[in-house]
Amino acid sequence: MKKINLHLSEPLLVRTFNLERTYEMSDLLQNWFDADFKLTQNEEATLQKACHKLLENADFWNEEELKMHFISILVFLADYTKPLRVFFDREISAKINDIILKTEADMLVSKGFGNAIETPYFFLLILYTEYKREKKYSGNPIGQMLAGMLISQAKNDNQKPIYGSYVQGRFWFFSILIDKSYVVSQPLNAANYSESYKIVSMLKFIKDLYN
Repeated sequence: MKKINLHLSEPLLVRTFNLERTYEMSDLLQNWFDADFKLTQNEEATLQKACHKLLENADFWNEEELKMHFISILVFLADYTKPLRVFFDREISAKINDIILKTEADMLVSKGFGNAIETPYFFLLILYTEYKREKKYSGNPIGQMLAGMLISQAKNDNQKPIYGSYVQGRFWFFSILIDKSYVVSQPLNAANYSESYKIVSMLKFIKDLYN
């Protein structure tokens, strides 16, 4: 049995699992981008403050600072509730076609109980160009994200799409995997308030989709 570890790349996964990347905006991805959830005035003020801090610090924060000072606020505003849970820094793995695929999720949205991740729906990977902690991700970001989505797909064992994202500083890229086909969006700039508002709406979309 072959084992693939954290050192992943998009071409390796495409060849190994016979995947196909599409470059047109799919209906599913467009529907995700069209999500529009209203925030309260207090939530809007919180988001505006977070965006301002990101704008001032995006070039200086390391990965953990980005996660704690900004991404955690967006997750808080998304307001995930049971049965969904948010997991951070978890290793996940699955056996796919006699291959053990393994990677680390910076963040997962999944049904779960206690410490158990049951059915992952959304995989998020955080990279920071200037702060690659011990070269944590030596493959390319799309490859790392795609690995997490493939593992999530295998764990769910159904025909539903898997949603993913990777973050590089202020830029968020979104992806959907359905069957063996995947698409990756152009980036949203989270330091821009209107685009960060859209990111929160897209995170809320996951909650509505699977709650």
